[in-house]
Formats: sequence, structure tokens, C-alpha cells
Amino acid sequence: MENINKIICIDALEGINSLPDNSINLIITSPPYFNCRVYGNETIGREENPLDYINNIFKYLNPLKRVLHKEGSFYLNIGDIYFGTKGFSRNKGRYSRKTDKHYLEYKIAKPDGKYLQYKQLLMLPERIAIEMQNAGWILRNKIIWEKPNPVPSYSKDRRYPVYEHIFHFVKSKKYFFDIKKAKELGHHRDVIKNRIEPFKFHQASFPLSLIKPLIEITSKEGDIVLDPFMGSGTVAEACILLNRNYIGFEINEDFCNIAKERLEKIYDFQY
Repeated sequence: MENINKIICIDALEGINSLPDNSINLIITSPPYFNCRVYGNETIGREENPLDYINNIFKYLNPLKRVLHKEGSFYLNIGDIYFGTKGFSRNKGRYSRKTDKHYLEYKIAKPDGKYLQYKQLLMLPERIAIEMQNAGWILRNKIIWEKPNPVPSYSKDRRYPVYEHIFHFVKSKKYFFDIKKAKELGHHRDVIKNRIEPFKFHQASFPLSLIKPLIEITSKEGDIVLDPFMGSGTVAEACILLNRNYIGFEINEDFCNIAKERLEKIYDFQY
């Protein structure tokens, strides 16, 4: 494949559609969270309503089944959010000549007295996982990523959030999983303690120490690992260190350049 060991600055869905059937051994990704951060030109996470976000993100995730090998795995990290007193999109859109032209101003979701109520935890990860199950994906684990050093969060009437979900999906009953390696690495249980390791150019990046065991347990050396929302390049770096091939898609040009520069420091990165 032309895209092996490259990060392509392209919309994730366009990139996924360019890949051959059954060509990817492992997928690890964390799409933009709903209404949390705006990075510049992506169209996921800016929806008016959280249900629209679920529908939109599903359009990106479900096509991954076609490109995933029958013995492959898919790890999906999704964050949750509370419905606040100001609704959601609190910032006006910013004009950009490239892809933001139709996002000049964001709409605001209003409470409906049902799902959208003030202080409501929206259960976005679970709702997305159920959509995936309904589409035929097999959910093997709901992994809890517990953070010993979570981002500070203050509220007088609820507990502090200290974890995120990582869903492990497969497309067939038989798939590659090295349980011996999982036990050796301490990753054989569904609660994983792993510190946040912020990358200075991308505060929402994966910790390298979280990603490497996932790759070691559910892929072999020489396999192809895909991250369709590559961000700052953590998955690609882990692949280089573990002798796996990688493919990355990232719509934000700044992050593409950051990721490429990051990888150039590891080896003579050609793109």
C-alpha cells in the first residue's frame, strides 16, 4: 500500500475509503470528543446536539470494519461530557479559507427536560458502543483507563472524573490476542492505571505507555496499525518502537506537521 509508514493530511473518512479490504491488522484511535476542544478544521465534535455527534462519528467508525483484517482488533477511546447550564457550543466559529467556511458560528443545544438536562452525564461512550454493536461489531472489553493524575475538575455535588473508556472491538469470533504477553505486561485486566503524558503541542494526546501494550498484545511485528485520527503521532511512534507498520490520517495540517517532526527525531522519516 502507498500509505504504509506515512501520516496523510486528509479527512479520516476519505483516508479510510482509500484503503483495501481486510488490509489493517490493528486500529487504535481517539476521535475528537464532543464539544471539548476545537483544534481548527475538523468537523467532528462541533455538532449542535450530542445525538448528532453520535450519528456523525458512527459514519467514520463503521467503515473501519471493511478495512480491518478478520483477525484484527479495534481500540476506541471516547470521552464523556456533562450538559451544562449554558448548553454546549459556547464559542463563535472562526473563519478559515480551507474547511471552516460553513462553521462561521456554532449553534447552541438547549435543554429538553429529558436527555438534555443540566448536570446530565450524557453517556456518549456507551451510546456509541451500542451503535457499533447494532452494526455487527463484537465488543470484547470495556476497558477503564484510570488516571492517577487526572486533569483537575471541581464540582460541589459530584465525584471527580478520573477515568476514560477504551472499547475493544473485533469483527469475528477468532482474532489475534496474546494473553501471555498481556499478563506479562500487566494488561490482562479491564482496568488499566496509566498516567496522562501531555504532549506539549497536543494536550489530548495518548500516553505512549498506554498505547504500546495494546499494540504488543493484539498485533505482531510487521503488522499494519491504523490511527485515522492521528493527532500528534503517538500511535505511529509506538509502532516504530515496536517494529510495526503504521498508517495515520489527520485533517489538521498543524498536527500533521507536528507528528511528522516528532517521528523524524526517531528515524529518517520519509513522506
